[in-house]
Amino acid sequence: MQYLLRKKISYTIISLCISSAALAQSGEVFRPDHDELPYYFGMSIGFSNNYLAFNRANRFLATITPTSIVDPNSITEINAINNLYYNLGLVGTLRLSKHVLLRANPTLLIIGTKNVIDFKVKATPNLSQKLNVSSSIIHLPLAFKFQSDRYNGFRYANLMRHYILVGGKFDFDLASNKASKVMTPSTGFSVLPNTYPSVLKGTDVGAEIGVGLSFYLRYATISPEVKFSYGLKDLNQLNTTYPLMNTLDKVSSNFVYFTIHIEN
Repeated sequence: MQYLLRKKISYTIISLCISSAALAQSGEVFRPDHDELPYYFGMSIGFSNNYLAFNRANRFLATITPTSIVDPNSITEINAINNLYYNLGLVGTLRLSKHVLLRANPTLLIIGTKNVIDFKVKATPNLSQKLNVSSSIIHLPLAFKFQSDRYNGFRYANLMRHYILVGGKFDFDLASNKASKVMTPSTGFSVLPNTYPSVLKGTDVGAEIGVGLSFYLRYATISPEVKFSYGLKDLNQLNTTYPLMNTLDKVSSNFVYFTIHIEN
């Protein structure tokens, strides 16, 4: 009887020890001195969705009068095409105050080639054609990062915090000088030339805003983030020999970024 009682007491003590260890583990604060660092670095990986936003010129679908002659090469329909880039970058953050930081995140955006515009020509109204361009972008954003205090999560103390980003960017497309191509289905024939000089400018500036959530783990900080980037510069080269670009008054490039930052 005493043996059973001692055994029961032993099990109870062991259970209490295990429970205390678990509670101590869940109450542990990872890297509490991180918030005092004047600066820190890391890397980022993710992908982004890109699309061109444009204003159609007054020449687009001009009114046909009985005495006018309509160019058979005139554009009758234009639509933007979304494209997916893969992103790899470095992150550097400078602490300005407890809740305000300055962050730089130079990133390489890789896609190879992309179809940016889907269009139709009057001479071939049933043939859908695409404008294909090469692209490899160096993305240089600089943003203010406004972060909350740390708070508890997943039974751990001071595990996470949320933040917002407000800033600007400079983009440089390394492949902007390459020729653009008109892509048509294998069963179709385009009345337009197949190859043109570059139709989009190679540099862009823009405004950015984003939101993210940081998790302070034992050895690193993991921050999933969503960021919206709006180009402010007109990228249209206004090549007068290219009827497609002549129908557009302004072309800007917009991105939506999905990124995971890994910082020390």
